[in-house]
Amino acid sequence: MLPQVTKAELGVAPIGGPFSEYLNAEETAVLIALVRQVEPQVMLELGCNTGTTAARVLEHVPSIKAYYGVDVPFGFVTTLRCQQSETRQRPGREALGDPRFRLLVRETGSLEVEPELEPCDAIFIDGDHSFNAVLHDSEIASHLIKPGGIIVWHDYRNPGVEVTAALDELAAEGWPLAHVADTWLAFARF
Repeated sequence: MLPQVTKAELGVAPIGGPFSEYLNAEETAVLIALVRQVEPQVMLELGCNTGTTAARVLEHVPSIKAYYGVDVPFGFVTTLRCQQSETRQRPGREALGDPRFRLLVRETGSLEVEPELEPCDAIFIDGDHSFNAVLHDSEIASHLIKPGGIIVWHDYRNPGVEVTAALDELAAEGWPLAHVADTWLAFARF
């Protein structure tokens, strides 16, 4: 189990919506508080779904100059059955109006993106929640994150997916992970 920090310690403040059906208002506010700490210019989201979370982050983190949202095409067969309903006909649609947002739809999602991405100040991992994919995405993130940056994961302690086991393994290997109490968010500062 990861060490915990509270929302109060992070200075989380409520924000307006709309919000993703997978990342509620409270967790979106936590994500924004975490990301703001590093004043990112470049952010990456692996698993951007409809782009609703990207739109809220872009709205509340004005330092961002480029936001990359990665997703898979509609009908992609997910590793975990419980995620099959999460593929979208128009990934990223809610953030496409922001000129800082760059959508990357790839046949195998995050397996195809590393060479084309620039170093990032903040990375949000919320794509394939299978054990191996979380480890893969974390490894990509560790290579892309700039010194002083932050990586945030969603679905830690969600019993329906394999994120917890993957992050617990990374913590055992020495990754500086922490869990935000009363949420499914975990993070590491680099």
